[in-house]
Amino acid sequence: MEKLRGLIYDGYPSREEIVSANGWPSEERFARGPVAIAECVQEIPCNPCEAACPFHAIKIGTPITNTPRIDEDSCTGCGSCVAACSGLAIFVVDKTYSESEALISFPFEYLPLPEKGDKAEALSRAGEYVCEGTVVRVMNPKKNDHTPVITLAVPTDKVDDVRTMRRLVLPEPGKGFENVEPEGVLDDDVIVCRCEEITAGEVRDAIRNKKATTVTEVKRRCRAGMGLCQGRTCGKLVSRILAEELGSAPDTLTGSTDRPPVRPTTFGELAGTKKEV
Repeated sequence: MEKLRGLIYDGYPSREEIVSANGWPSEERFARGPVAIAECVQEIPCNPCEAACPFHAIKIGTPITNTPRIDEDSCTGCGSCVAACSGLAIFVVDKTYSESEALISFPFEYLPLPEKGDKAEALSRAGEYVCEGTVVRVMNPKKNDHTPVITLAVPTDKVDDVRTMRRLVLPEPGKGFENVEPEGVLDDDVIVCRCEEITAGEVRDAIRNKKATTVTEVKRRCRAGMGLCQGRTCGKLVSRILAEELGSAPDTLTGSTDRPPVRPTTFGELAGTKKEV
């Protein structure tokens, strides 16, 4: 029996899933220069990439749970969507860089950042080593909202497999990462909850002006932690801000209750009576 592959089995999408959900640029389009590739295969309520594209090349439409489709003729490969994607699932590929190398641009939210000219270990969607790459650009303007975009040059025949690079300054074998103390307070405009796009300033307002004293009370007052991840991503940041505002130790604060994401399902779907159209 053939092994089932894909996001829910491997933790990362298969090429077949990506093509089915988002499409894939034609070789003719690759020959014309850089083009964006969306690899967002889950039907989740998310559309910042659609609004971020200045050329209206990304279509999600209604309902908001549609997976993004990129019009290869409208896309210029500008990369505005890469940092805007909440799921870090959009990349830009340029197969016209040179006769032997292509460029892959991807989001990279790890410190320290590499510098132009650095050699890096290029990794696949599964985090496995693919080849060695060279850093061509590091873009981290304010509009990227703390999501730097790295551009690597890799052999052309490897670019469809490369989607990130190995983190720098990894711990020695057998040793884990050490806890890092926060460097100052988060700026008010920093996004804390990506699902609901709640900033640190809004969390502070919930604490200072709406008298929230727990993670759950913050959630009820400004929706931080009320998205699909149910606070699994932002809960620690909310606790950190609460601790700073209340003068408490973070480990004394009680977190909110994690609940699995639930989407509306009709009784017809549950009963299996839905007719094929």
